[in-house]
Amino acid sequence: MKRTAQACILGLLAAAGCASTDAPHREMTAARAMVAQARPVAEKEAPLELAAAQGKLVRAEMAMQRGHYEHARLLAEQAEADAKLAWTLAEQLRAQRVLREELERKGELERKGQ
Repeated sequence: MKRTAQACILGLLAAAGCASTDAPHREMTAARAMVAQARPVAEKEAPLELAAAQGKLVRAEMAMQRGHYEHARLLAEQAEADAKLAWTLAEQLRAQRVLREELERKGELERKGQ
């Protein structure tokens, strides 16, 4: 009976050790890179989305420091997605602005040509 209890305890300890979550270094690196890529274009064009990404990245860093790796992973993935959204929105707005300017220029040239 004593050996069975010891075996069960050892089995539980081994299972708990296997269930531990590794630090999400890859996710943190990807989130940092995407926030850095989005920052130059999104600061002006998509500041709210960029701020959301930056805030989640800060919270992910704090979770990492506390050893809450699963929470850090989730926040890092969300930060990366928010940064992608910020970058995409900023690029879309920039492209729309360029298109509008080109259409205005074309209209001016056509008016001059008549």
